[in-house]
Amino acid sequence: MEEIYPSKIKLQSVFGLDISPDSDLMAQAQPLASTPQGVVQKFCYPLSTVTSGPRHSFVMTLNRKYAALPDLDSAPDTYETPELTDDNSTLPTSTVRSQSAASSYKDFEDEEFDNPHISRSRLHPDEARSRFSPAQIDAREADFSDRVTAKRKSYKASTRRQRKREDGTEEFGDFSDEEDGESLERKLARLRREIEEVKEEYGKREAEKKEAGVEADLPGHQDISVLSKMLDGISASQGAAGMSAGAKLVKDLANGLKVNGTASGAEKPVDPATYTVTYAPTYQQNHALAKAADFEGRLAMLEKALGLNAVVSAVKADGTPQPVIPTLDALQRQLTLLSTSTPSSLDDVSRRVRILTQEAERLEETRKAAKAAHDALKAAGAEADTEESGESEQTSKINALYGTLSTIEDLSPLLPPLLDRLRSLRTIHADAATASESLGRVEKRQADMATEIKRWREGLEKVEEAMKQSEMTMGGNMKIVEGWVKELEKKMVEL
Repeated sequence: MEEIYPSKIKLQSVFGLDISPDSDLMAQAQPLASTPQGVVQKFCYPLSTVTSGPRHSFVMTLNRKYAALPDLDSAPDTYETPELTDDNSTLPTSTVRSQSAASSYKDFEDEEFDNPHISRSRLHPDEARSRFSPAQIDAREADFSDRVTAKRKSYKASTRRQRKREDGTEEFGDFSDEEDGESLERKLARLRREIEEVKEEYGKREAEKKEAGVEADLPGHQDISVLSKMLDGISASQGAAGMSAGAKLVKDLANGLKVNGTASGAEKPVDPATYTVTYAPTYQQNHALAKAADFEGRLAMLEKALGLNAVVSAVKADGTPQPVIPTLDALQRQLTLLSTSTPSSLDDVSRRVRILTQEAERLEETRKAAKAAHDALKAAGAEADTEESGESEQTSKINALYGTLSTIEDLSPLLPPLLDRLRSLRTIHADAATASESLGRVEKRQADMATEIKRWREGLEKVEEAMKQSEMTMGGNMKIVEGWVKELEKKMVEL
């Protein structure tokens, strides 16, 4: 075995010494062990050049060619190396290096550093290799060229099947279904995928044959169709087996089957049903009228609920639900009266109400008595005497009121809703008056804007005219200056 010493260039770059196999220092070095050719040999120096202690230091002098340089430290440089252990010194060099290479990542991670902000994580090749070991890359049809006629094709990546042995190791490759214990679902998926690949390959071959002009029938087309139908039948049977009772019932009803399970047309294939929808000539018009009537009914119901219907009385004596808006208005007035009134004012109001009630009762009694007396006079035949005596003005007014009383009673159900509608329209009328004023202001503002736009247009035309004149003047000036420059150039050339 040949003893290989460290490189001369490396030692010169590290220690600044002229160390070669012919030098005195290298002659004193003793190899630690014999190594194969091509492997760097560790070496040590005799005690005359190495100081004893826990750490060995090499004291070397500077090269003479650097002695004349300014600002150069002339003190001897000291380099320390870790102490050699007996175990490593007796082992072969290859064994020592293999241990260091195997444990370099772990030793580096076990060290503690003062700065926690520096990430010193290393890549573990074994873990990365085990992670991507099942992957397979097929680059036979890959095409990443920039040709216009060709279509880019990328790599095809696939994953090999893997399984664990009894001893814990993993094995990759194609295994039989009996050894791997492949389930029925996985078998079906694999067969379906393989059939799709076969179809694709068959299509490619047919395309190649057509391009070449050969009309040769490729074998296997019928077999592919049979296999596809078999897989479809198995998938359909599995789907039917996994359906619930409700889903089966829905499917049976959809297919025209009876509930007890007897098929109406299971033996013969049933053609899909076709439907033809025809419309009468007046269907569209009637349909629009029906929609309008429905909308009118819904609107009437909404108005009735909100109290906006003119034929519904605001006060109902039969106990039916009252309209919303009049009821809310009445409640609001009552609450306002109760919240703003004092006990003394309430007493005054109650006293006035009692007085008005008594007066109304007396008036009703008087009206009844007058009516009874009038009827009695008519019955006694004293009608001629009363006509001759003449009716007073007050009597005529009372008679006129009695004549219109029936009309007022007939219109009494319509008056409250009508008044409510007029009150609700009061805001609209006020807004209409305001809208007319707003419209007048908008029209005035538009007129002002039109005037301003006209002024701006006139000013813009004046500016454009001034710019044109300036451009013409600038062009004339440029021509004059250009002539001056040419004359100066001629004079410079003549000089």
